Amino acid sequence: MKEKKQRLFFALSPNRSSEDFQRLARLSSQCGQFGRSVATDNLHITLAFLGMVTDEQAASVVAAAEQLAAPRAFSLKLDTLGYWKRSKVIWLAPEHPPQALLTLAQQLKSLAIECGLDQESRPYKPHITLAKSVARRPEQLPPLGKIDFHFNHFGLYISKPVSHNGRQGVQYIQLGKWPLGNT
Repeated sequence: MKEKKQRLFFALSPNRSSEDFQRLARLSSQCGQFGRSVATDNLHITLAFLGMVTDEQAASVVAAAEQLAAPRAFSLKLDTLGYWKRSKVIWLAPEHPPQALLTLAQQLKSLAIECGLDQESRPYKPHITLAKSVARRPEQLPPLGKIDFHFNHFGLYISKPVSHNGRQGVQYIQLGKWPLGNT
């Protein structure tokens, strides 16, 4: 019998009750005119994509995350809007990511490798995907206002397939949450 696997990733989830999140949601909706906007509940910054993971691997990842000496909490200014031709997405990113974010992503990538999970070799580029399936580079992207978030925890998420109005999609559900340090 084939072992059941689940699609997991570590991510930062913006505070959904903030005004900045409302601006982010509007921007994602505006970018949807070029492709398919990302569902508001799915807006996040991936820290480490774990891929298809067995229950045993997931338990190992959670145990390792419990022992992680995470960097301090940090704020993030999202100030760069762009398009990636290869993946056909419109994204929002920090021009200058804080060192704490880069350190956390590297720690989680190393944690995944130690748990036997393959990781991409290309450099980490923190971003929020706003729209997918964008056929070609938009001539003009929507105007970008100030969007800042403060993060004091990170989470482990599962990607669950869902069907809504006959369309297939995914829903991201948080499985665990860990605090960032105070120093």
